[in-house]
Amino acid sequence: MPLDSRTLANDHFPCWAEEPPVPADGSLVPGSQFHEEQWIMAAGMLARGSSFLYVARAMGCSRTTLWRAYYGSKDFRHRVWWERQALKREAELRLSSLRSLVVEQIERLVSSGDPSTVRWLADRLGLLDGLGDQSVQRPAQRPARQSGTRQPADSATPQPPPFEDVPAVIVPDLDDDIPGALRERSAPDPRAVAAILARPESEGPKGVYPWTFNPDDPYPNLASALERQGGQAAFGRL
Repeated sequence: MPLDSRTLANDHFPCWAEEPPVPADGSLVPGSQFHEEQWIMAAGMLARGSSFLYVARAMGCSRTTLWRAYYGSKDFRHRVWWERQALKREAELRLSSLRSLVVEQIERLVSSGDPSTVRWLADRLGLLDGLGDQSVQRPAQRPARQSGTRQPADSATPQPPPFEDVPAVIVPDLDDDIPGALRERSAPDPRAVAAILARPESEGPKGVYPWTFNPDDPYPNLASALERQGGQAAFGRL
């Protein structure tokens, strides 16, 4: 029996499973001279951590144009947020697969009798605790030398905690819960934002990257910028 389309009409999927957000004005950057696919590519590159300079060169626009779209279009920032959420979900799935690969490699090394792996795994699992083997016991720490004023004999010198006990410094995410929010740790200067928004769009260098369309090239291709200028290809015939 086919599934009725109205069955999933009111279901709420996670943001990474939903379709890309639809811009309110029909375009990520309304009134832009650049193509919509270029802005979608720019949003994906920014979500992956590319710099504004790198993305601007890939688009063939100026950095001011990219910052103008970032500050002036909430739909563009919303698309960057959606792309980042999808990438996080994919990263979690890839980490799960990496864990299974690590377990398989450890099992293979243990089965082959690799002594260092067996020793490390036994130590991590606590299999050597309480066996009375002095060779596997960790050496006691030497007392710290006392310099300057003498300390009482019963006062213990504080030791730094082990590496595993040191809490990890977790940097909080910036806008993972607020779609379309500015991803900056401090609020930008309103005067600088107003100056950027007042600047018109401008084009940047063309043909810097292979995927950038060069209008001056009579035969557009995916060659590098050096090849387009008449240089030799990286893998050419001898």
